[in-house]
Amino acid sequence: MYFSRVRIRAGSKSLSTLADILKNDSYGAHRLLWTLFPGQEKRQFLFREEIAREQLGPAPTARGEPVYYLVSQSEPVAETDSLFSVESKPYRPRILNGDRFGFDCRVNPVVCRQGKKHDVVMDAQLQFLAEQIKISQLEPALPAKPNKSAYKKMLFTGDCEALNSRLTEMLANDPRYAERLQQVSNLSGKLEWAIKAHIDTVLENWLKAQGERLGFELVTGGDGLRKLQNSAYAWHSLNSKGKKAGFSSVDFTGQLRVTDTEKFEQALFHGIGRSKAFGCGLLMIRRV
Repeated sequence: MYFSRVRIRAGSKSLSTLADILKNDSYGAHRLLWTLFPGQEKRQFLFREEIAREQLGPAPTARGEPVYYLVSQSEPVAETDSLFSVESKPYRPRILNGDRFGFDCRVNPVVCRQGKKHDVVMDAQLQFLAEQIKISQLEPALPAKPNKSAYKKMLFTGDCEALNSRLTEMLANDPRYAERLQQVSNLSGKLEWAIKAHIDTVLENWLKAQGERLGFELVTGGDGLRKLQNSAYAWHSLNSKGKKAGFSSVDFTGQLRVTDTEKFEQALFHGIGRSKAFGCGLLMIRRV
């Protein structure tokens, strides 16, 4: 296996070419990176896209262009006239059960309901709101196919005092968000933070389940909370595959402990979750 850093060659023409290819097309980066593996009919690499100046510091050649990190079975090859410059090294980390790593991973978390796959974040929001509607006994008044906005609007027509009490209790009992009660007093604000707290729990449970399958567990700190943060939730349209085609991504940062070296190597070399062809799934680790 190889770990590589791939950059756009200096020159405005190269950057302009990349911008044209990637415009409104999340699959463009994948197609370009595949050119570094001539003759491969099946994708055998994972990648993650970052911004050069954020990764390389104040280097004079680092601007807002993308930089890519790759894990691949074969070493990527950049021809003389390639759009890319490539730095590669063999990648076979020595891992033992019990080893602890800091990690970063961009994933496409989904949940399956009634045979259909749903975005975990959006599903968590709707499930939370639907539960509050049920508790408030407002289900009969809902429209046929309620969305997030309809759920919220309906909640505020019910017993707001009871809703406020429930949300206050939820946040007060969540050590991650208890302090928010000192910063927000209105019902709308409490609802948003309660939704965020629920999403965090659902995402943590999703990654925990991945770890059980892939040979790692999330590390818990002295405060009893897992050393995990999520950020940068985003929706990526795939216009070439249809108007509604696309996928979501979430960035995880945290610490993990290896429980099964063989399974964990599979996570490192083959990724986590879905949408690996679109820059998701690459688990980047560092010893701590």
